[in-house]
Amino acid sequence: MSRPIRISIRSWAAASVVTLLSLLASCADIRIVSDYDEETAKSLTSLEQTTDDFIVALEKVVGTPDGAFDKHAAFYDGVDRDLRRLEFRVNAIPKNNHTQMLVKDIRAAILGAGACDETGTSLRDLHCLPASRARGPSKTALELSRRNVNQTISAALSLELAKKQGLEHNDQ
Repeated sequence: MSRPIRISIRSWAAASVVTLLSLLASCADIRIVSDYDEETAKSLTSLEQTTDDFIVALEKVVGTPDGAFDKHAAFYDGVDRDLRRLEFRVNAIPKNNHTQMLVKDIRAAILGAGACDETGTSLRDLHCLPASRARGPSKTALELSRRNVNQTISAALSLELAKKQGLEHNDQ
């Protein structure tokens, strides 16, 4: 018969502490999201400001020929370009899935599926509907779209800023 192995409480406690410290040290570098990216935060802020300024300006000319979709096509083309650049950047950053999804949501809120869609709910879709193409969408539709766009961009910017706070907290 073999004898049972006896371990003193002190030895067991010391081994447990060493194991716990080793485990914590090995987990210190595990990241489930990417680090804060200043360029992404700046791009999101710029996009929000540009879109908000556009909606405010459009609200002033709704119901007139100056509110026509064709007169504002350059805005949509510019936002599409800016979003492509932002998408390229966020897609190039490892472990950035949450930000990537939020940027897709921003594209959907502003530009929709890519072409005017009568069933779409994006800012561009509302602007190019047959009923609003010549004079712009209603002020109510613009206000709702503005809230949707701002909330979506705010969610993405909040995530980036939370990453920054986490990074600063980890550096302390």
